[in-house]
Amino acid sequence: MNKGLSMMLGSRLMSGAAVAALMVAATVFVARADTLADALESAYETNPTLISARASLRATDERVNQARAGLRPNVSATFDYRARYTGGNRGSGGSDDPYSASLDASQPLYDGGQTQNNVRGRIADVSAARARLSALEQQVLLETVTAYVDVLRDQEFVRLAENNVRVIAEQLRASQDRFEVGEVTRTDVSQAEARLADSRTNLSASRGRLERSKQNYRSVVGAEPQNLARQPPLPPLPQSMEEAVTAALENHPEMIATRFDETSASRDVKAQIGALLPRVSLEATVGYNDDGLFGSDSFDQSDAQFGVRAVIPLYQSGAQYSRVRQAQALASQARADITVEARQRQRLAEAAWTELEVARATIISTREQVDASQLAFEGVREEALVGSRTTLDVLDAEQELLDARVRVVDSLRNEYVAAYSLLSATGALTAADIGLSVVAYDPEVNYAENNARLFGFPQTQDTEWEELWRP
Repeated sequence: MNKGLSMMLGSRLMSGAAVAALMVAATVFVARADTLADALESAYETNPTLISARASLRATDERVNQARAGLRPNVSATFDYRARYTGGNRGSGGSDDPYSASLDASQPLYDGGQTQNNVRGRIADVSAARARLSALEQQVLLETVTAYVDVLRDQEFVRLAENNVRVIAEQLRASQDRFEVGEVTRTDVSQAEARLADSRTNLSASRGRLERSKQNYRSVVGAEPQNLARQPPLPPLPQSMEEAVTAALENHPEMIATRFDETSASRDVKAQIGALLPRVSLEATVGYNDDGLFGSDSFDQSDAQFGVRAVIPLYQSGAQYSRVRQAQALASQARADITVEARQRQRLAEAAWTELEVARATIISTREQVDASQLAFEGVREEALVGSRTTLDVLDAEQELLDARVRVVDSLRNEYVAAYSLLSATGALTAADIGLSVVAYDPEVNYAENNARLFGFPQTQDTEWEELWRP
């Protein structure tokens, strides 16, 4: 009896020493470990979802310039040349090939306010798109934090599962030794064998969960999760649910975007009404015509025309009135969406706060559970030494201790994710808010460069012509 238990206790001491050695080794590697800040910065700079959204925002910027074009001049040149054949001989009968050329220009003067309202509406669209880009950035950063701590959690799960397999294997060997000397029955050995098989199954499941977490990390961050450092302390958080809700309603980018959506929809109504009003433009044409004849039959003409053109819509088959009503309905929808979004933001902020409170309470209770389970396990183990407890009792106590330790690890992960979810819910999970060392994407750069640009476009691989005669 004493021999088997001594082997088990000695193996436990060795297992504890091995765990301590692993902890020391992990400490040595911290200097070379990837930090949470590294992962967040990598995701911010390289995540393809963000790269795509930034390109989409630049495309939205161009809608402002396109709207401004409504009151800009239009200039075009036309050249017409025709080959004349008379009597089967080209150019016979004293004639040459006729041609003409003209230059036409039009300058809109008044369009019922359509252009002004379209420009203001598109500026609102740009502001909404910027806000949604900020919301997406915060979503990606939250996904990065979640992926990071998931890997750390699952690595700890694997470590606990591996240690559990070693402990139960030692328990099985001790039971087998005691069975050989008649101190326990075959049932005790079978119970230890069954528990060892179950622990190995749990280890396989833990390793699979860790691999899935690593795959998710690679998807979000774009790098392998190697030597991840322990997560840093939590950043400052709202001090109450009311503070969190207020911040969410005022600062969350989705709320800001919805307000700009309402502004855009309101401007669209005015632009559609403007299509029912007169349009006035200044027109100019300069032309030259050569009929290709010689002698007295020849007729060359140069002319220039200038004037004002006014178009007064009288009836447009009812289509434009329908567009006005449609725009009014969309504006009403946009105003209702503000209330919808506000309630959504409030719900998410309250839920994030509640999750954080639950996680913190769970940490306290699970740590108490670990302490109690540790004492219970030690007591059961001592009682087994004098024969008042069975092998199954020791195995059950060991399993309860393992489960308690797993719950602590999981609750610590949940607290961390809940805290960053609260920051995201209040709109405070930006690169600047959490102090990332990155060059923040500035949407104003592209907008300032192109929103009033009159000519040209950047030369990229998309603008290269495949042949000289076609793009």
